[in-house]
Amino acid sequence: MDDPSQRKYFGILRSRGCTGGDYDAYKRGTTLDQLEGNSETNFFFLKNNLKPGSKTKKLDFVKKVHLTSGWPTLLPRREAQGFPFSSSKLADILIRFSLDPNSADASIMKHTLEDCEMEANKGETRYCATSLESMVDFAVSQLKTNDLQLLTYSFVNKEEREPKSRVYTVQPGVVELRSSQAVVCHIQSYPYAVFHCHMTINTKSYIVPLVAEEDGIRVSAGAVCHTDTSSWNPNHASMLVLGTKPGTPACHFLSHGHFAFVPNSAS
Repeated sequence: MDDPSQRKYFGILRSRGCTGGDYDAYKRGTTLDQLEGNSETNFFFLKNNLKPGSKTKKLDFVKKVHLTSGWPTLLPRREAQGFPFSSSKLADILIRFSLDPNSADASIMKHTLEDCEMEANKGETRYCATSLESMVDFAVSQLKTNDLQLLTYSFVNKEEREPKSRVYTVQPGVVELRSSQAVVCHIQSYPYAVFHCHMTINTKSYIVPLVAEEDGIRVSAGAVCHTDTSSWNPNHASMLVLGTKPGTPACHFLSHGHFAFVPNSAS
């Protein structure tokens, strides 16, 4: 029977985005057929597209599905530690959340757990945070400072009440943050909030002013450029979408559920 005390955690078990939500595809590569129709790919761009006047693809920073279905609950560390979080404990986890082992939700959870247990790429440190405290602790431990800026996005001139995709134009005033390091975190598909966080060197972070000519919506968008992709899979989603090869910088805007911790001082 369904256990309401566990079902309270469920927000949304969604399709896995390719800007960080599926580490298996990130590490082992994907195909253009698998990416077809995935609007998350629109957030990738080349570094020279940071120039004022450059236009983005259609971007939906908020994503209506999250507003209508809700987000998974962000648990305090003590509560999160009460749940097993390991693919070897999947059967127990599914019982705790009253899920059929043959259900689509169970399959998605299994994939998330396996992603979190995969070996990191060369030069990368990664961690799946199950609470806000563990996420902040990971960022501080990797960046060696607690003087951090949280990089995400915000609507500048009006509140976004009707989420929609828009083409934006980059405005003058792009800010390049001083540090060459960042811890970037991405929401995962799980009953409660789990974030895949990874720290890489040779990363540049930006605050990018954008305006949509369609309706004048202005966005201050966080963006991260990975300047050394030499060890990336040539079939990484960004390279297929941008038509590049390993070694070419790959950049992406930070949409809802994706953000970065960046040191305020150079590093």
